[in-house]
Amino acid sequence: MRIMDKGRICIVKKGRDFGKAVMISSVDEKSNDVEIEGPRMNKRKVNIFHLWPTDKVVKSLDDMKNIIL
Repeated sequence: MRIMDKGRICIVKKGRDFGKAVMISSVDEKSNDVEIEGPRMNKRKVNIFHLWPTDKVVKSLDDMKNIIL
């Protein structure tokens, strides 16, 4: 299992969304980019080095709303 896998909850550590909890929705194998989405943000691609992974994994965005970090 990889650290940056689909469904992993991460904290954004750079940019205007600093401190927000997001979920990884897809992973690009060839580059260091992942697509993230959150409860109050649209889908976007970010570099994996801009995220702090947590130990929580969810199946959907609705499940993420029920988890307290």
